[in-house]
Amino acid sequence: MAGSPTPSAFSVARCLATVVMIAALVAAVTASGALRPVEDALASQRFGLIQRPASQDLVLVEIDAASLERADVWPWDRDRYARALRNLHAAGARLVGFDVDFSAHSTAEMDQAFAAAIAEAPGAVILPTFVQPAQRSARDAPMVENAPLALFSAESLLASVNVVADNDGQVRRYLRGFAADDAYRPTMAALMAGEAYGRTSPFHIDYGIQPSSIPTLSFQDVYANDFDPALVRGRRVLIGATALELGDNLATPRHGILPGVFVHALAYESLTQGLALSGPLPLFPLALILGVAVALRPTRQAVTLNRLALQHLLILGLILGLPIVVQAAAPVFLPVAPLLLTQALCVIVAFRLELKRRGEEVVRAREAGLLHLAMHESETELPNRRALLAEIGRVRHGEPGAIAVLAIGVDRYAQMRAAIGYGMANDVVRAVAARLLRTCHGSRLGYLSTGVLGLVVRRGDVAALEAELERLETLGPGYKVDGALVDAFLRIGVAYDWNPADTDERLLEQATVALDEARRRDQRRLMFQPAAFQDPTLNLSLMSDLRKGLKEGQLALHYQPKRAADGAIVGVEGLIRWTHPSRGAIRPDVFILAAEETGAIRELTEWTLVQALADSAAMRRAGRELTVSVNVSGRVLTDLAFRDFVLSVTRGRAHELCLEVTETAVIENPQAAVEAVRAFRQAGLAISIDDYGVGLSSLSYLKILEADELKLDRSIATAVEAERDRLILRSTIELAHSLGMKVVAEGVEDEAVEAVLLSLGCDLIQGYLISPALPPADLDRFLASSAPRPRLAAAG
Repeated sequence: MAGSPTPSAFSVARCLATVVMIAALVAAVTASGALRPVEDALASQRFGLIQRPASQDLVLVEIDAASLERADVWPWDRDRYARALRNLHAAGARLVGFDVDFSAHSTAEMDQAFAAAIAEAPGAVILPTFVQPAQRSARDAPMVENAPLALFSAESLLASVNVVADNDGQVRRYLRGFAADDAYRPTMAALMAGEAYGRTSPFHIDYGIQPSSIPTLSFQDVYANDFDPALVRGRRVLIGATALELGDNLATPRHGILPGVFVHALAYESLTQGLALSGPLPLFPLALILGVAVALRPTRQAVTLNRLALQHLLILGLILGLPIVVQAAAPVFLPVAPLLLTQALCVIVAFRLELKRRGEEVVRAREAGLLHLAMHESETELPNRRALLAEIGRVRHGEPGAIAVLAIGVDRYAQMRAAIGYGMANDVVRAVAARLLRTCHGSRLGYLSTGVLGLVVRRGDVAALEAELERLETLGPGYKVDGALVDAFLRIGVAYDWNPADTDERLLEQATVALDEARRRDQRRLMFQPAAFQDPTLNLSLMSDLRKGLKEGQLALHYQPKRAADGAIVGVEGLIRWTHPSRGAIRPDVFILAAEETGAIRELTEWTLVQALADSAAMRRAGRELTVSVNVSGRVLTDLAFRDFVLSVTRGRAHELCLEVTETAVIENPQAAVEAVRAFRQAGLAISIDDYGVGLSSLSYLKILEADELKLDRSIATAVEAERDRLILRSTIELAHSLGMKVVAEGVEDEAVEAVLLSLGCDLIQGYLISPALPPADLDRFLASSAPRPRLAAAG
C-alpha cells in the first residue's frame, strides 16, 4: 500500500526504540543510586592509576603519639598551642589552621595566652567550627555549631571541619562551604586554598594525590622549636590529631583509614592543584549513555561472535580509558558505571537477539532440510513427484504457450539395476535427468517412481513443442557412468495441456498412463488420448463401486457358447458384465484392467468362480451338462491363498469348470505357474491355455504346461486366407493334438473361416458366428433352439 513503511524503516524504528529503552533504564538505575558502589570502586581504581605528589605548599603538624607522650596529659593547656603558633609564625608560616576544638573554656590565663598568640598574626590563623546534634541521645535534636570562644575568633578566621561521608562510611566528596539562614561558613580546605567566598558546591577529592608526599612535622618538635624553619616558611600549616587514641580518623576509598587532618589536606591539595574533581554537565552523561547504546545498538543482522566481541572490547576500552585520560588532563569526573551498565544491557540484548536469530536460522535450516527431503527423492536427490507437481502448476499459470507433461521411463530398469547395482543405476537415472534438462532448456524435471522421470515442457506453440518432443525421442541410449558405458533406452508418455479443467495431478497421471501404454504397445513415444485410455483418476472410485456392485448384484456372468464340429454345444465361456447404476454398462477391459492394477482382481476372480459354479448347477438341473470356462488372471494364478480357495470351492465339482490361463501368466513366473496348474489338474479341473498366438508364443511353455485345451486367439484363428497362415494353423493344431489337447478357435464370425478351421482339425468354434455372450436365461433359450448340424466341408 502506498505510503506504508518499508521493512528497513521498521528495523530502524525498532533499533531506536531499543536504544531509548536501554538509555531510560540506565538513567533510572543511576538516579536510584544503585550504581554508586560500582562508580566509587572504579573511581578508586582510577586514583591508583593517576598518582600525584602533594604540592608541598601545605605542611601538616601532627598531634601524634610522641607529642601526647611528651605532654603526658590530654587535653593540652592552651599555652602549648600558643607557643607552637608563635614558633610557626616566627619561622615564616603564611597561614596556620587548627583542626582542634577550641569551643570550651580553659583557665583564663591559658585562654589569654592563646588569644595573644593569635593576635600577634591577625587573620593568619584559622580556627575550626563543626556542626553536631545538640543532644546525641535525642533522635530529632537540632543541629548546633560549635565555634571557638569569642576571645579566639576575634582575630582569627573560622572554617568548618565537618566532613560528609557516603552511605558506606567513606569520604569521597568535600564541600567548599556550608550556607544556612543567610550565614556562610567555608570549609577548612576551601578557606586555606583561597576559594571564593560563598561557594558551597561539592567536589571529589583526588585520592590520586599521595598522602605520604605531604610534608609533616610532629607537634612536639614545633612546640620545642626543634624543626627547620625552611619547612614552613611561606607555606600553609594545618595542625590536627593523627594519634589513633584521639579517634579523629576517617575511611577513604583509596588509602583506607586516614586521620581527618589528612583528608582536609588532600582536599586542599585537590583545590590548589586544580584537581578538585567535578561531574560533567547533567546532559553529558546521558549523551554518553546514548552514544554507547547507539554504537553498540543490537540489530537482527547476522554478526560473528568475534566481531561482536571485538566491538565490545573496543567500547569497553573507551569507557574505561576515556575517564582516565580526561581526569588526568582536567578536573572532570566522568561517570563510568552507567556506561558499563549500558554496555552490559547491549550485550544482553545482542546476545538474546543473536540467540533468537541463530535459533531462527536453525529452524529455517531444519525447515529447508525437511522441505528438501519432502521435495526430493532420497536416493537420486532429484526433485520428486510433489516438487514436479508444484512446477507443473507454476508453468501452467505462467506465460501462455503450448505445454506438455511427460512421463519418461527407462526400459528394463529393474534388470539393469540387478546387473549394475543400485548405486550405478541411480547414477544412470541422474545422467538421464541431466541429458533431458540439457535437451529441453527451461524445463522442470521430477522423479516419479522407479526408473520413471517426469518432465514439464512449455514452448511458444504446438509446432515448437512437437519439435522438442521429437528431439527427446531421438536421444541416444548411451550414458557413461563411472567410466562404463551403460545403455538406457527411454520411452515417453505425453499428456498435452489441452483442457484447462484438468488438474496438475491429472495431467501427470495421464502422462504415466500413456507411458504404460507405450510400453505395452512397444512404442517409443505415445500421446495420451482420453477416448482411447482409461482415466486413471477413476480407478479408485471405480474399484470402490466394483466392491459395492459385487455385494449388490450389479455384476453378472454372460456365457458364450462353444460349438463342436458336429454342431453340438459342449461348453460355454463365462464373461463378466457390469451395469453400473449411474454410468451404465462398463466395458470389461476397463474394470478388469483397473482391478488388476489396484489389487481387486482376486476378489473379482473369486466371485466369478462362485457365480460360474452356481450357474453351472442351474444348467445341470435343466439337463445341460456343459463345461464352463472361466478366465484366471495371471496376477492371481500363483497366489497360494487363491489356489486354496479354488480347490475348496470346486471340491467334488471340478469336472464342471475349465480354468483359462494366458501365456503371459506363465512367462512372468513359469515355475509357480506350472505348480499351480498341476495342483488344479490333480484336483480334476480342466486347464486351457488362452490367447495362444498373441505376442511371442513359445513352444517350451506348451512342453512344460500340462493343459487340456489350447485356445487360439482370433488374430491367428481368423487368418486363413493365405496358404502360409493355414500351414501355421495346421501345424499348431496338430502339435496340440499330439500333446493331448483340444483346440478352440475364438473370435470366429463367418462360416467360411469356420469351415477352414474345422477342415484343419480345430475341435471347437467360439465367436459371434455362433452367438454373443448371453445372460443365463437367454443362453437357456439358445440351447433349447440349437440342434447339432452336419460338419461343414472346407471351402476349396
